[in-house]
Amino acid sequence: GYCSDGDYFGYIIMPFYLEGKLIYFNARNYMASGPKYNNPKVEDFGIGKSVLIYNRDALNIYDTVYVVESILNARTLGDRACSFGGKALSEIQINGIIKSTCKKVIILLDPDAYHEAIKLGLRLIDHKKVKVVLLPDDSDVNDLGRKATMKHVYSNRYLSYHDLIKLNNNL
Repeated sequence: GYCSDGDYFGYIIMPFYLEGKLIYFNARNYMASGPKYNNPKVEDFGIGKSVLIYNRDALNIYDTVYVVESILNARTLGDRACSFGGKALSEIQINGIIKSTCKKVIILLDPDAYHEAIKLGLRLIDHKKVKVVLLPDDSDVNDLGRKATMKHVYSNRYLSYHDLIKLNNNL
């Protein structure tokens, strides 16, 4: 939604749901002067950024999920994409993936976070099939769009622990 008055005037509201219940929201500046994000305080919802996973339900609905940095990247990819609010996932967020029923995780962090993507792959490889996709030319999912991003996904293979160690050592 979009706010036309109050504390969030000029901000687009992006809700976080868990099992159909609103648990949080991000407020992204669209037309207002002020900070890029104007998110609720932890006290307002009893939850903070390090716990949040946008579209968390996808982890238990689909066999294959996409891990991206931002909500807008997740929206570009669709229902199977989860956003973690940045390139460094917390232990709580990582455990949310590990404990979920999804079987395959495709990591599509921004190119500047390739090292973090490989480290995340190493954390997940004992629990899920993992694919780490490096997007070209400093582009993220939104820059490329869904169709071009999916071409990169399909042109990469799932990795073994050995593959991930090799990638990590080559950085």
